[in-house]
Amino acid sequence: MHTLNHSDHSHHFETIRSAILKASDPEDAVRRHLNFSKGTIQCAEFENQPQRIFIVAIGKAAGAMAKAAHDLLGPSIYAGVITVLGEPTGNFPPQFNIIPTGHPLPNHGSFLAARRAREILLEAGSGDLTLVLISGGGSAMFELPKPEISLGDLRAINQSLVTCGAPIQEINVVRRSISQVKAGGLARMATPTQVLALILSDVVGDQLRAIASGPTVLRRDPPHAARFILKKYGIWEATPASIREVLSRDSSKTTRTRWPKNVLIGSNRIALKAAQDAAMEMGFETRITTTQMIGEAQEIGRQMGNRLFKLSRDSTMKRPQCLLAGGETTVKLQGQGRGGRNQELTLAAAIQLQDVENVALMSFATDGIDGPTDAAGGIATGNTFQQLRQVGLDPYTHLADNDSYPILAAVDGLIRTGPTGTNVNDVVVGLLYPP
Repeated sequence: MHTLNHSDHSHHFETIRSAILKASDPEDAVRRHLNFSKGTIQCAEFENQPQRIFIVAIGKAAGAMAKAAHDLLGPSIYAGVITVLGEPTGNFPPQFNIIPTGHPLPNHGSFLAARRAREILLEAGSGDLTLVLISGGGSAMFELPKPEISLGDLRAINQSLVTCGAPIQEINVVRRSISQVKAGGLARMATPTQVLALILSDVVGDQLRAIASGPTVLRRDPPHAARFILKKYGIWEATPASIREVLSRDSSKTTRTRWPKNVLIGSNRIALKAAQDAAMEMGFETRITTTQMIGEAQEIGRQMGNRLFKLSRDSTMKRPQCLLAGGETTVKLQGQGRGGRNQELTLAAAIQLQDVENVALMSFATDGIDGPTDAAGGIATGNTFQQLRQVGLDPYTHLADNDSYPILAAVDGLIRTGPTGTNVNDVVVGLLYPP
């Protein structure tokens, strides 16, 4: 086996990154899970012989997922809706409606996509199949609130929710409670067809009802739960009247719906397994430390740095080590600097790793976009801290100012992949080489 040296850490990181992105590629994921032969669709243990196929693709990876589905299903597709960000790209036949939509807040296009999906699904019958392709961003890019609620009111409540201090789990309870397409609403629209949903997760823990707010997961939140949350954070009185009216009705009326088949085809766990396989193939002793990495980026960076520091002091270590962690951290904004959660994690780890020999850490966003920057994340070694000092930069000051981007750029510590077309959260990789 080829000897693994610290001098090759950039190549090792690139190999692991490539494996992660290949395992997370939306087109590949659809092709791996979906089979169509002699008029029969198969996916996991699901099997169906549809008369016609309707497609609804929502989220940031909708275009790529729909392309793979179209390549597999071809003329069997009767009609479809695909949400996109920006101007439409790709070559789809005329039965597809390609609709530019909004993110992170819904816009008129988001409403149009949901209304168009509802229109085409009115033609669908019990012998047809609705194939739903779901990826991160779908919650904003595909939306139709209860009839009384305007786009302005919906955007207002979203803005209030994201600034009130509520965690995303509670925010999503409110969003689901005022929507006609979330919490299984899209599956109900597709009645009486059979629904098959292929889901690419951008949610830590892969809770299906949280991914794009669960458009094919038949589980509703009681209206009183949303009211409680809005009152808990002191924004009930400021909530638009239309939304307060909707949430004050305890309606239990539901549409009889065939149980959808939901299949997870891509996730952070799958990406970590691919990273583990790639690292082991290179010769690293590899372990996944967590698939639930959450918390403040600086603190997680310090923890990862400390873990590698302690491991470096193990005199019994014979083989190179690879530690993997997946999830998504947050940044506590205290300064005026520029960066992203992965860059901030990397800089915090660099401080802990100062003067540690034969060690390297990488943290990157699988969508290729880390905060409001052109970087996907960063790389640090035991030399990074000293290199920064040598060019007159203070890591502590920059970290306190949330200014990780320029300081990592100064020592060639940024990862730039460009937008990857997928999103399965973040991955942190720590490499340690024997002396």
